[in-house]
Amino acid sequence: MINNYIKLLLKSTNDLVYEFNSSTKTLKWHNNINKYFNLKNSNDCFEEFYSLITDDSQNEFLDKKNSNKDFIEIVFFIKDKNKKIRTFSDSSFKFIHNKQSIYIGTCKDITENLNYKLDTKNITNIIDSIDDFIFYKDLNFRYIECNKAFCNYVNRKKEQIIGKKDSEIFTKDTANFVNWYDNELLNKKESILSEKWITDGNNNQRFIQTKKTLVKDKQNKPFAILGISRDLTSKKQKEKELEESKKTYIRLFEANKVPVLFIDPQTYYIIDANKAALKFYGYTLEEIRAEKISNINTLTKEEVHHEMHLANEEKRDSFIFKHRLKSGIIKDVEVFSGPLKYKNRKVLYSLIHDITNKVKVQKALRQANTIYQNTKEGIFITDLEGNILSSNKAFTNITGYKKEEVIGKNPRFLKSHKHPNSLYSNLWEEIKSKGFWEGEIINKNKEGKNYPQWLTINTVYDLKNNPINYIAVFNDFSKIKEQEQLLREKDHIMFQQSKMASMGEMLRNIAHQWRQPLSVISSSASGLKLKQELKLLEPKEIPEFCDGILKSAKYLSETIDDFTNFFKNQNKKKEFSIKDAINKAVQLSSASLKNNEIDIITHINDCKLYGVENEFVQVMLNIINNSKDAFHEKNIENKKVIISNTLGKELTHLSIKDNAGGIANNIMEKIFEPYFTTKDKLQGTGIGLYMSQEIIRSHLKGEIRVENYQENQDKGANFTLDIPYTI
Repeated sequence: MINNYIKLLLKSTNDLVYEFNSSTKTLKWHNNINKYFNLKNSNDCFEEFYSLITDDSQNEFLDKKNSNKDFIEIVFFIKDKNKKIRTFSDSSFKFIHNKQSIYIGTCKDITENLNYKLDTKNITNIIDSIDDFIFYKDLNFRYIECNKAFCNYVNRKKEQIIGKKDSEIFTKDTANFVNWYDNELLNKKESILSEKWITDGNNNQRFIQTKKTLVKDKQNKPFAILGISRDLTSKKQKEKELEESKKTYIRLFEANKVPVLFIDPQTYYIIDANKAALKFYGYTLEEIRAEKISNINTLTKEEVHHEMHLANEEKRDSFIFKHRLKSGIIKDVEVFSGPLKYKNRKVLYSLIHDITNKVKVQKALRQANTIYQNTKEGIFITDLEGNILSSNKAFTNITGYKKEEVIGKNPRFLKSHKHPNSLYSNLWEEIKSKGFWEGEIINKNKEGKNYPQWLTINTVYDLKNNPINYIAVFNDFSKIKEQEQLLREKDHIMFQQSKMASMGEMLRNIAHQWRQPLSVISSSASGLKLKQELKLLEPKEIPEFCDGILKSAKYLSETIDDFTNFFKNQNKKKEFSIKDAINKAVQLSSASLKNNEIDIITHINDCKLYGVENEFVQVMLNIINNSKDAFHEKNIENKKVIISNTLGKELTHLSIKDNAGGIANNIMEKIFEPYFTTKDKLQGTGIGLYMSQEIIRSHLKGEIRVENYQENQDKGANFTLDIPYTI
């Protein structure tokens, strides 16, 4: 099929016929091409043929031949065997043969078709399209032709120019110069170039460059003057500005407070530096000229290329480098660099800005932003009208509102309406007077659920101490509230357990205290009855027996009152006497101590404490009972508990110590833990000292500690209570 198509082409056209295999890059001609080209072989001659195509046509020729299109048209230029450039038109169709793309095409030389003579109209059109001022004069210096640009230059129509002399068009000075110039041309009979400031038809000063040439006939005889003028005003002004700029630049180079370096782009040596650069780097001019910029820039080639890539990505016209000073100190610098002609040579200039502090600030800002975005506390910033400008991730996590949902809004949409308007009025009054406010507030999240938060609002001031923003920090402490409630319930349970334990101890104390008066009552009643039965009772003895019974009954009643008062649920805090409270504790435990042959000694300097008195009494009873238990099953003579205190500036230091031998070291650190006890489970709960610590720390804002001591023959435990008091 391909061969048939080629035969058909050869019969129907005089154009060159070829086939081209785009896969193997082979070219085969089917008629005589040596008319145009000197090719050694008409088969497999692609490389040789391709080399004849002009450079500007090669890429387009190859791109189209590789385009794999079904039909290709192209115009290309080629050097013929006489080394002349000829223009060819090429058309080809694609065939698939053995799975390869074969193009069958024709080439036609269209060079002659493109050549044509320019007539007068064409010439006129051409010169009118030129921006330069073109004109013809006869040898009498009258204008015979000109282009549009010249008409615009002199501000006249062509018919107002043709036939006129320069004196009729230009100012007198300009006309005199032009006439002299034309005469010089006639005298020298060769082209002359002039440059001069001339007043144009609009009375504007313009710097005009003019080249004039004699136009000659076939006998080489001059018959006209051809002039081509070019307006160089802008160029002249730019040259002047450039000269001024150079002078200014040199002054600025030396006076510039910014370090400036000139660098040889081939060797990278520093060829010049201004005073600011010498001061910054610490070198003399001779020293810095001996340095390469690569010795000062501490970054590796890879790091430099990476920074250049970053600058391109971020569309910066500067680079961030680290430069080493002569002292060895490394500075962060921002370098603005570019090419410059300096002393007739191309150099690189570098403007150096020390940004060490800026980098530190940016690092601090990045760290601050990281903290801002990753802190667990919700943060938002508002303007002075309260409109939100920014919020962090925790804000979204706590409230449910995304950043884009709240920007520009007033945070009042978070209100739960659980607070009176007066709270918010007082809040803003305090912010305006003190610069901040903090407190607990109930707000509402996106789901409509109320939650407690601890909110802090601070005013942000500028350098002139003018308020510019507000910043609010808050957290959701619903879980903390729940934990606090659980702890309160736990403390209540433990307190009740402690009360019950104390009640058991009190019952034992009651038993000890009631034993003697009950014995007196029993003995008096029995004696009275026996004497009556034996007829030995004298009337005068009856009052004596009754007084004994009444006295003992009164003692029992007072004892009941003491214990009843202790167990009353008195939770109201108030001032109380430390001496009275300790005496109550001693009174309540005295019978039990006496029964165990333990002396209790007190040396109390009275002062006022603030809290619940019965709680303090319970602490004292717990410690006294702990000492009493420590004496159990120990053979110690002169058992005693000593209670004393001293008054400090803000605290009273209360000591309760015994001589029961002390506390084992492995027990000492656990003694205040809840439910820790060394007693049998039936004898103790292990919460007495834990509750004592809670009461001292949480309720009385004090501290409690225990240590062993030894004084002379006495050795035991010493509980110390440091409690703030009110005078």
